[in-house]
Amino acid sequence: MERVKSILQRRLEVVKKRKELLVLEEARLIRMAKQRKDVAIQLAKVKKEKVALAFEEAKLLRALKQGTPSP
Repeated sequence: MERVKSILQRRLEVVKKRKELLVLEEARLIRMAKQRKDVAIQLAKVKKEKVALAFEEAKLLRALKQGTPSP
């Protein structure tokens, strides 16, 4: 059980780091969009991935709190 918890914690840290990097990427794309650059498609992809990571983070946190792995 401890091994599963350890794996979930490591995965959660990876998700948090990825989320942090996506926030920075989103800020960069927003600045580019304000300069009239064509980045709308990239920005939409980043926002979509950011939402997916938020859901994954929530799932991992629930699994860690329950003490059982989620499917």
